[in-house]
Amino acid sequence: MAEPLQRVLVTGVTGFIGSHVARVAQLSGLAVRGTVRGTAHYGIEQAVPGIELVNVDLLDSSEQELVDAMSGCTFLAHVASPFPGSDVSDSEMKTAIEGTSKVLRAAKKAGVMRVVLTSSVAAIGGSPDKSKGTAANPYTSADWSPDSMQSSYAVSKTQAEKGAWALAAELGLKMTTIHPSFVQGPMLLPRAPTSTAMAKRILEGTMPAVPAIGMNVVGVVDVAEAHVKALLAHDTAGERLVVAAGNLLMTELAVAIKEAYGADGWPIKTMAIPYVGLWLYSFVDKQAAMVLGSWRKETYYDCKPTETLLGRPLQPPMEAALEMAKSLVELGVAVRKVQRG
Repeated sequence: MAEPLQRVLVTGVTGFIGSHVARVAQLSGLAVRGTVRGTAHYGIEQAVPGIELVNVDLLDSSEQELVDAMSGCTFLAHVASPFPGSDVSDSEMKTAIEGTSKVLRAAKKAGVMRVVLTSSVAAIGGSPDKSKGTAANPYTSADWSPDSMQSSYAVSKTQAEKGAWALAAELGLKMTTIHPSFVQGPMLLPRAPTSTAMAKRILEGTMPAVPAIGMNVVGVVDVAEAHVKALLAHDTAGERLVVAAGNLLMTELAVAIKEAYGADGWPIKTMAIPYVGLWLYSFVDKQAAMVLGSWRKETYYDCKPTETLLGRPLQPPMEAALEMAKSLVELGVAVRKVQRG
């Protein structure tokens, strides 16, 4: 008689990262249960056949309801966390911090053996020291962002992670945190989370010109595999694993997307906007305001421990970003407006 599969609970399973974590977990031989809110599942049952879904809310559901959701689970992948396009709201901050605490307490009561928590490089790379995060002196897993920063998102991720480590130690939970940079790659579900905004705007031509915004990019499959391999490798307990493949300019991506899809009628613009133009645009566009400080920015992270865990180098940033654009076209998330003559 075959032994029953070990089970993992994936919170936020219909999210961009969560759906991929569920898929990789299933391909790795785990039974997958995922948390959803409401009745909109976005086709996760087709993307991950055989997945079990439970309807719980990280804040509104009771701790006992979360314990019940984790019943019979050996592993917990706590992926659900806000990634807004502008400032973090009070409710989003509460979800990030109090929701994480509630989930960890429930995991302990449910007998979960291993936990992996999705954090962010935002909790690592916020040092005011200009010598940090350079090619010569990259950020490492030992670095922490300060508790007070201009980015409310970075503050929420830093506070949530610090609270999680303290609580995990108190409860005796074996936990690993995963720290992705800007996640790109193929979408499994027809949704438009914040991660899609860059490629979607380029495809739809919604900006008069393209800013030279610099970002460190990582492929979503690498992020998902890091979650699952960390759960299955006992020696990763207590570690912070950085998943940040390399730097990419939005202007470079626009040129690459135009080469791939411009002939199909997508109104892709590649003219570069000067810094002063982005600065003026930031007064009327919250996302522009949020990325203003990333003008031609390059940030470097030490990902050697993660690449060792994966057994291979991380996916090149441009490749991951183009996969995102391709899936936005194929899933109909990006909308091509008909040109009227």
